[in-house]
Amino acid sequence: MRPAALVVMAAVAGFIGGNVLQLPELFDKVSGKMADNKSEPADFWSTPAIEGYGKIHYVDTPAFKPGTTAGLSNKIVFQINRSEGDIRKPNLGLERVARVTNLYYAAGVPLDQLKFVVSINGDAVSSALNNDQFSKAYGVDNPNLKLISELKKAGVQVTICDQSVAFHQLERNWIDPMVTHTISSGTTVATLENSGYAFLML
Repeated sequence: MRPAALVVMAAVAGFIGGNVLQLPELFDKVSGKMADNKSEPADFWSTPAIEGYGKIHYVDTPAFKPGTTAGLSNKIVFQINRSEGDIRKPNLGLERVARVTNLYYAAGVPLDQLKFVVSINGDAVSSALNNDQFSKAYGVDNPNLKLISELKKAGVQVTICDQSVAFHQLERNWIDPMVTHTISSGTTVATLENSGYAFLML
């Protein structure tokens, strides 16, 4: 192949690659503009079970609806291992747990019939720190504690992986007492899956 052809191919590949890398940013810009141009009614979003968290737009559809599907155990174990977004705002994984809880409740499943367990591990362990330790580390109150409290009120059990606590060189008593300590996230998820829980990685 001639050198000139190789130069042209490299230039085209670079152009395509550069634009592909920019796709997420372009999508965010376009979707942001679309959202800005669309007006929504005041009650378009709601948080029926976890007040103030995990907002949903509920649409009553019959397909795969947990409130009307007979024989469901409604058992889910959620694993959260990332610290996403602004550290001064609730962990997005915990927000997603709140969203699923809101959706199940809106779909007709009473809270006392939900068997939800959250397993926090990896880089997400900071979300379970007590307020004193979180503020020492990040200079602000822990924004996750109110959300964890609301989840617990709805019957959702929030747990922490003690292997991740040790790996991040945290003391066990730095974890907020609302959170249940477990040997590890892996053993928690495996034990619950073997007990009939569905697994969702958030």
